[in-house]
Amino acid sequence: MKRYINREISWLKFNARVLQEAADENVPLLERIRFLGIYSNNLDEFYSVRYSTILRSIQLKDVEKVYSNIVAEQTDEELIEEINTIVTKQREKYDLLYEELFKKLEDHDIHVIDDKTLPEKYTEYITEYFNDELIHNVGVFVLNEKIKIPSLRDGSFYLAVKMTMKDEVQYALIIVPTHLFDRFILLPKWGQKFYVMYLEDIIRYHLNEIFRTFQYDSIEAHSIKITRDSELNFDNDLEHSLYEKVIHSLEERKKGEPVRLVYDREIANDTLNFFLEKLNLDDYDSIIPGGKYHNKRDLIGFPSFGIQGLTYHKIKPIIQKRPLSYDSYFRAFTANDELIFAPYHDYSLLLKFLREAAIDPKVKKIKLTVYRVSKDSQIMHSLINAAMNGKEVTAILELRARFDESNNAMWSKKLQEAGVNVIFGVPGLKVHSKIAYIERLPEEGIAEKFAIISTGNFHAKTAKIYTDYTYITSNPGITKEIEQVFKFFDANYLMQTYHHLMVSPHGTRNKLIKLIKREIYNKKSGFEAEINMKLNSLSDKQIIDLLYKASQKGVKIRLVVRGINCLIPGKKDLSENIECVSVIDKFLEHPRIYWFKNAGQDQVYISSADMMSRNLDYRVEVTCPVYDSGLKKVIMDTFNLSFNDNVKARIIDEKQSLAYRENKEDRNRSQFTTYDYLQQLNENINED
Repeated sequence: MKRYINREISWLKFNARVLQEAADENVPLLERIRFLGIYSNNLDEFYSVRYSTILRSIQLKDVEKVYSNIVAEQTDEELIEEINTIVTKQREKYDLLYEELFKKLEDHDIHVIDDKTLPEKYTEYITEYFNDELIHNVGVFVLNEKIKIPSLRDGSFYLAVKMTMKDEVQYALIIVPTHLFDRFILLPKWGQKFYVMYLEDIIRYHLNEIFRTFQYDSIEAHSIKITRDSELNFDNDLEHSLYEKVIHSLEERKKGEPVRLVYDREIANDTLNFFLEKLNLDDYDSIIPGGKYHNKRDLIGFPSFGIQGLTYHKIKPIIQKRPLSYDSYFRAFTANDELIFAPYHDYSLLLKFLREAAIDPKVKKIKLTVYRVSKDSQIMHSLINAAMNGKEVTAILELRARFDESNNAMWSKKLQEAGVNVIFGVPGLKVHSKIAYIERLPEEGIAEKFAIISTGNFHAKTAKIYTDYTYITSNPGITKEIEQVFKFFDANYLMQTYHHLMVSPHGTRNKLIKLIKREIYNKKSGFEAEINMKLNSLSDKQIIDLLYKASQKGVKIRLVVRGINCLIPGKKDLSENIECVSVIDKFLEHPRIYWFKNAGQDQVYISSADMMSRNLDYRVEVTCPVYDSGLKKVIMDTFNLSFNDNVKARIIDEKQSLAYRENKEDRNRSQFTTYDYLQQLNENINED
């Protein structure tokens, strides 16, 4: 009996759900185009991280096992073949959808033109733009059999140029400078019509200008794009700091092995073969034909044009009234625990609290973990401000946060220069927890210690598009144990004991196993028994097997899993009592919730940890109970809204069919009903 779905195949099905949003005619047109960008961005990351890991496993199988396939009957080679088959089919749908959506733009007087359809009225404008802005930033490399191709950067893309002459063919490579310019160039409006050009089409239009010294009979330029293995290698060299190793590894990443080449299917065979030979692609590399344009992740930033109805209506974040009734946030959070549910709630509540802590004379210590933050992070500026005000400030900064290493390295220097004590994680473990600790001098009516625990990063920008819970409390049991976690960062050799928190890698797995087994015991004893989880990913084999056992013993299990899910729900004699849905909609679902019925005494936790082996065993993660009955009810109610979504929820089953849950009479589009629920809750505070 098949018991598991391979995690990479499950991930590809998740990305197929993203593609469904681009195909959904009920989604505003420009949002559909941006979902094409999200799909493309996801796929780039998949190849640079997941696909490349399987390739390394194949290449090193006689030395070490890099990739662990949860489906034991399938070889890594077979998995690579299955992945490429699925992606090829998805890309065919993607390309058709792309053409359809860009055609629909014309119904709104938006025209995407290229170098061959450029109206004459814009030629002067384009030429001025090229000569004044672009030409000095376009890299050009003339190639032959002897000249080594320059290192193609992951995430960038290029134009492969072929010039045909009387006696020879000359090849060249053009770097499209999207790191310096917007990908989409909005031309001056003409009447009621908008005109847009891809940046590379402006370059194509000026090929004669770029290669004017060559006496060619014909010239053509086609897009190519490479994806490299993005794994950073950290050796055991004790002479260099982690900071130095990260900086060195970032440089090495640029030279990582190529794992995928996407090319314009109109490219000439001899041109393609020339570049394949130059790149030394081996048998396992994915070589994929595509359309004229690559790096379609840039569609995420496609212009809005200010046309009503083409984008989602922006919600107005709810300003929570209860904290505003106090003269300071410290008094507010002493009186009541608070829960920020972004993006529905105004995230600036957290920013204002940290800013107040930075200047409050009675605040002695501020400690915070940093995994991903924005380049202009207000939270980082608050830490710097606090340090400059003489407070003891500590930042646990994870330099190895994938694709954010460079940004985190930049912040580490700024923090250290301001006097912040920066700790670069824990040897052998990634610090993925999202916690903060604040300590004040004693004052009547105000607690001395405060804790912040979040399911998402302390990142104000993603808080506008990711759904996440952030819990602020002065509960003595929780604040004491959050302080202990920070002590662990200072002295990794000291083992800490936790009664309230679950902390990976030492305690989360065992505590979760006990909680699941308790539900099994409660069901046998005739008590209420139910397990509810909201996750990004579920792939840990031991947890899956235990959930299967609970289901077989009659425990009802409800799962909301956005991405990877290796568990097979609803299977006879295995998981008949397990239901699972995935919600893909306007916002990216990101919270991790564990809710155990506990014989009617509900226990609710929020966490930074997914049910994956890496989160349970190889990262520092913090899972926190929510004791406040009102906030606990908010989490349970919003979970129910999400699980019972009948507009944007897809049913997860063995076939991974992408079927929507049946749309019943009472429509529940959970991201919209959640906002209404929280808004009504906030309004009721005044009535109370």
